[in-house]
Amino acid sequence: MKILFFYILRSFLVPAGICFFGLCALMLLFMSFDLIGACFDPKANVTLLVAFDYLFGTLSMYLEWLLPAVFLLATLYTMWQFCRHSELVAMRANGIGLGVIIAPILTVAVMASCLSFFNTEWVKPLAAARAMSIKNADFRISGREPLCGVGFVAPGNTHSWVIGKLDPSNVKTLQDVRVTFNRKDGSREVMFEAPRAEWMDGVWWLLGGVQATYYDELDQIVAPPGGGAQKFPVKPLYGLTESPRQIWVQNKSLELSSASDRRLNRKLRAQAGLSTRQKNEDSYQTYNHYAAPFSILLVTLFAIPAGIASGRQSVFRGILLALGLFLAYYVLTAVAMLLANYGMLKPAVSVVLPSIVFGIAAVCLFRRLP
Repeated sequence: MKILFFYILRSFLVPAGICFFGLCALMLLFMSFDLIGACFDPKANVTLLVAFDYLFGTLSMYLEWLLPAVFLLATLYTMWQFCRHSELVAMRANGIGLGVIIAPILTVAVMASCLSFFNTEWVKPLAAARAMSIKNADFRISGREPLCGVGFVAPGNTHSWVIGKLDPSNVKTLQDVRVTFNRKDGSREVMFEAPRAEWMDGVWWLLGGVQATYYDELDQIVAPPGGGAQKFPVKPLYGLTESPRQIWVQNKSLELSSASDRRLNRKLRAQAGLSTRQKNEDSYQTYNHYAAPFSILLVTLFAIPAGIASGRQSVFRGILLALGLFLAYYVLTAVAMLLANYGMLKPAVSVVLPSIVFGIAAVCLFRRLP
């Protein structure tokens, strides 16, 4: 059985590898047009590192879409080859169950699903953000520079930050900051400006010389109350509860965020108030963040019987059946997303609905096999 396992595994991995590198190469080719064009722009900053960050980051964005297609094509080809050379018939005639035959393919599908989730959770958030920054700047930056001109608004608008530079690699240190505290009616009360802010022992410290500006209810500058000082060498902000990660998350693209960052972002937004539509959209995207990578396994499950059917009956019939199911799965996923966004289905139900429907379809196809 061990020899059989590795034989089927090798028979599957070869076409899967060819499909994966072929689709990646095709995508990289299309992505390279922008990169090649930037090479002729005298203002562009195209280096090997910039090119790698752009290509790798963009590829990480589409990996969760590429892998299901890879497993669909590779599974169809492998099962068709087994049927074409009567290997499947020989294995079944020797008493080898279908579960043993497809176990290597399903094992690889599970591993690829975990790899896709790892990419979505830990690789894509940073790599894709760099690629988008490079493209949006027409390749005139490296994508690794600190973010400029960002901010943070506390729930309830009690205070806000304006930050000159925020380095994603060191979010505990902020450059050129301005922190404004507001009254209950929303008017400014006091604003502190400093060259640097650092998060130390759970407290934000303004460093490098702090300038304080006070305002009255009419937003006019006034003298410090009680004859207080307007300048300080350092200033601790004990009343602020936001962590560096919370500030960073509020400035990240939600589409490129990890699941934990999504939850933190939603918590911050919920404190400020969210509509029912926004809650539904957030819930669906969070649930789908976990479920989407495992579409690889689902696609593989209905591609196996379709591939066997193509070998015994018609090549094109099985391929068309698998492609039809593949497209229908993503159509149903899009429809379920819309139903969740408009409150017609619970977000959790909308996420699992396509998997249930096509899981049943896969079971029905397996039951029709001899």
